[in-house]
Amino acid sequence: MKTILALTATSVIPTLFILILPRRQEFFQHPGVKGFGLGVYAALVFMLMREGLEHGGVHTTLLWGGIGLGASLLIGIVLKEFHHHHDHDEGARHHTRASTWRVLISDFFHNIVDGIAIVSGFALSPLIGTTSFIGVLGHQTIQQTGQQVLLVEGGLCTKKAILVSFFISLSTFLGFFLAGYESLEAPIITASAGIVLWKVCVDIMHTKWSAKTVLGFFIGVVLLTASLILVPHGH
Repeated sequence: MKTILALTATSVIPTLFILILPRRQEFFQHPGVKGFGLGVYAALVFMLMREGLEHGGVHTTLLWGGIGLGASLLIGIVLKEFHHHHDHDEGARHHTRASTWRVLISDFFHNIVDGIAIVSGFALSPLIGTTSFIGVLGHQTIQQTGQQVLLVEGGLCTKKAILVSFFISLSTFLGFFLAGYESLEAPIITASAGIVLWKVCVDIMHTKWSAKTVLGFFIGVVLLTASLILVPHGH
């Protein structure tokens, strides 16, 4: 029961936090807010790759990170991101659709690993399970806030972005079925990082940087990194 409550809380609490954010599109277009979302995901990619190296080694990280990048390329091909578009707006729509799917698919797989951490933690002891839960909850709240920024910037309305993020977060429950397969953690972590790495790099190159954007980016990097380092979550 404790495990189920913990998994439920990791989906519900970050969603409730996002609900208190302003709904206005202008809020998500603010340079500082956009920088925050990008900073969160830049730090996420780095930290996931770091965890992949720790748990799977260089070979696993390169292999599954490359598979993730390949999947990201495939998403762009399927959604016609790389086709020549005569209409600039049409090309932008294809790019934002592909970027949205990259964020959601990457989050889906990363949530599975978080679920494995919580389930495995409670299987060992209530203390370890609670520690894993707190760590996951902390970074999930920050990550989903950044994710909300990227999804709304990508064209989703705020309500739809919240709903989609909530349903994706339910993939933590798959940890019940994969908790006995810790060897899958490193491949899943690095593949999810590879999927979203493409978007992060493209966004960094195309962002119009200002002092507010840089400040938001820095805050996003610090908060997400601190949440993953200061409170261990059992990956």
